[in-house]
Amino acid sequence: MFLLVLFLLGFVVSAVAISYAVAAAHRRGIVDRPGGHKAHDTVTPFVGGVGVLTATLFGLVVVGQFYDQVGSRIYAFLFGVLAMFCTGFADDIFHLNYKIRFVVQTAVGLVMVFWGGVVISDLGYLFSDQPVQLGIVAVPLTVIATIGAINALNMIDGIDGLSGSLSIVSLLLIAVAVYLSGDAAYFSLVIVMAGGVAGFLYFNLRYLSRRRARCFLGDNGSMLLGFVFAWLLADLSQMNDGSPRAITPITTLWLFSVPLIDTLCVMLRRMWMGRSPFHADRHHLHHLFLRAGFRVQDTVVVLAFLQACFGATGLLGMYAGVGEGNMLIAFFCVFAICFYVLLRPWRLVPLLRRIQRLLGFTSVHAVGVHVSGLKEGGLAEFSSLLNSTLGPYSDFRFTAYRPESGRDAVCYGLIELLCDDQDQTQAQISRIIAALRREVRGEPGIRIRQFVERKDVHERRVGRKGVASERRRAERRSAGKAAMIYCVDSAAGEASVLAR
Repeated sequence: MFLLVLFLLGFVVSAVAISYAVAAAHRRGIVDRPGGHKAHDTVTPFVGGVGVLTATLFGLVVVGQFYDQVGSRIYAFLFGVLAMFCTGFADDIFHLNYKIRFVVQTAVGLVMVFWGGVVISDLGYLFSDQPVQLGIVAVPLTVIATIGAINALNMIDGIDGLSGSLSIVSLLLIAVAVYLSGDAAYFSLVIVMAGGVAGFLYFNLRYLSRRRARCFLGDNGSMLLGFVFAWLLADLSQMNDGSPRAITPITTLWLFSVPLIDTLCVMLRRMWMGRSPFHADRHHLHHLFLRAGFRVQDTVVVLAFLQACFGATGLLGMYAGVGEGNMLIAFFCVFAICFYVLLRPWRLVPLLRRIQRLLGFTSVHAVGVHVSGLKEGGLAEFSSLLNSTLGPYSDFRFTAYRPESGRDAVCYGLIELLCDDQDQTQAQISRIIAALRREVRGEPGIRIRQFVERKDVHERRVGRKGVASERRRAERRSAGKAAMIYCVDSAAGEASVLAR
């Protein structure tokens, strides 16, 4: 019950703060406008960090009020949170030079070390029964890790709901580790912050009928959360004043795996291609998922699930007593596999398309439903089935074709949704496929799947080593033509037999 109360308090505080911030942002023009490389097409406030900041401040009040052992370290943490929020907010509005951001992030890292006393002093028991001490390298490594965490979460914040979903998954996993370690103060803070991120996701996720985000996290929110992760993971993985670690240093890599792996792989790929590691491109994981036809919400679900799996693997390995050296080797293997596939996006994207079909997700390229194995004599009956199943919910056009090579009067049909809203069409396609599969269950030979519009951008055989698009189209034309034999428009309420 206590856990739920803390989470709900964080949620409410964050949601209320964001609702006021969104209204104020529209009045004052503090918004992200579409154009350039940006994927959104509407004016959207970037005030999601306001909710996360408010929840964090509320969590610090709770910790300071009920837990006396925190001491002055809480002020160092507060300073870092405020500094990152303000810097990120200034960057959102004025687009600060990267040198200014780097200087501020470095200063925050030093504050974390010398004021907060949070420093990565060892790497755990990797090779023996003695921890690997870092010595004089500890401070610069801590600062570099802090800067890396801040920018990793910032760089992966490319689509609605992604950074927030990854953050809440990691925070909840960290909360499990903190709870099992018996640190009530940190547990309360992390749970309140998780509720704060959930409050932000209420405005940022695409769900049900919501087709776009009402606000963005912005650099103010992503830099704030990046610093929080840097502080928590560094502090909880070290033995402070002889107290036991809540997590091992290697487990921190698993708990922050998706942003970390994505950022490192993208930067290494850029250097592999002879470019600057800071040169922006569209080869992040979420970009490749979108290129493969995943919807934004489906991409978020898959990557959040991966984050949960990686984080749970790290925790389970730690609690099961797996050697820290072995866990490090396992993480390097995962990283190597990810780097190998990201280095070859022309091979990864077709693989992602096959995964998408296996998962049953609707492609953004889907324009209707394809039905194969139909009998000519049963087209009218199938049309009646469509009308009873789909008619009350949407207008559609059902067209049947007889292939030149067709035998035994076998044909195929296309169900086209008569809707101008592409987002609504994609949402309906998955429901239509599920409903039709239930209705034709047991019918031999009938197969129902998405009908994907053919374009060169998502043609499997058009790529670096693929076939030219003109040749690929010629191959499709030479495969045989089909004659339209039946058509029905639900809006018109009549069917036409076009050929026999």
